[in-house]
Amino acid sequence: MPYAKILALFILAAGLCCLAAPAIAEIQSMVLYRSDFSQDPGWTTNSPTRYYWDPDLQMYHFRTEGGTNGYACVPVGYGGDSFSLDYDVILLSVTNGGAFRLGITSDEMDITRGTNVLSIFEYGKYGQLMSLRVIDQNNHLHETSSFYDSYCKGQPGCDTRYFSENRTYHVTLRYNKELQNADARIIDKESGELVWGYYVDIGQDLFFLSRIAITTKGDYAFGSSAEGYIDNIELVVQRQVTPMPTPTPTETAPAPTTVVTTNPATTTPIPTKSPFPGILGCSSLVLASVMAWALRCQGRRP
Repeated sequence: MPYAKILALFILAAGLCCLAAPAIAEIQSMVLYRSDFSQDPGWTTNSPTRYYWDPDLQMYHFRTEGGTNGYACVPVGYGGDSFSLDYDVILLSVTNGGAFRLGITSDEMDITRGTNVLSIFEYGKYGQLMSLRVIDQNNHLHETSSFYDSYCKGQPGCDTRYFSENRTYHVTLRYNKELQNADARIIDKESGELVWGYYVDIGQDLFFLSRIAITTKGDYAFGSSAEGYIDNIELVVQRQVTPMPTPTPTETAPAPTTVVTTNPATTTPIPTKSPFPGILGCSSLVLASVMAWALRCQGRRP
């Protein structure tokens, strides 16, 4: 076989391989909101005497009170993906019946109706407990607390976990769209020890979540309160995207070091697979086969 034909076969095989190779999706970690409260975050509230930014402490103050329908919130461009919400909280005082609730909610921010995913510190019947509450768009409640008979159903070696006042806790609140569940993890920030953590099955995707909120809407425990501060809040989502061609790099100015307190999204790709090994592997296999066949043909010529 003439060498020109062999070369043409190489080019044709390589082209077919590249066209047949599917686009491989990547998982991107996208920061939707982040604030360390070193600057005024500009949260919306209907009670500025209870919810406000403290410039001296550089934290955000809250005083939740039952029966007030008080809230503080910031809208986020959430689109239904898996997310992780992290923040620090210190509770200075919690009266009997008082509760602090922070999470991602719908526009209504109602603790009794969907949609919401909330982490809760509450002083109730069984003491100062931590809870995870999810109410889906069909108003189905999925909830667990650090009371032993709630999260481990009285299994041996399981005990009730309590939070303490005047201690800083790091809270991680997550929703997994693929597994259709949510979980909470609460760590004592000083010691690094896990205080409590558990999950709830949801069984469906969540919709209409639109804001990060501290809320008492739907709380009618009049006269009860919880007061403290939050700090270092961050909302990250995980999205599958098809990689685009990488543009020619150009010199850019260094990124600003100030934190984002509004909603612009920034992305950090975390590839699950590279799109190139599959294409190269396919091309190599086809090209090797063509080469072997061509050489056999060449060897058979009289």
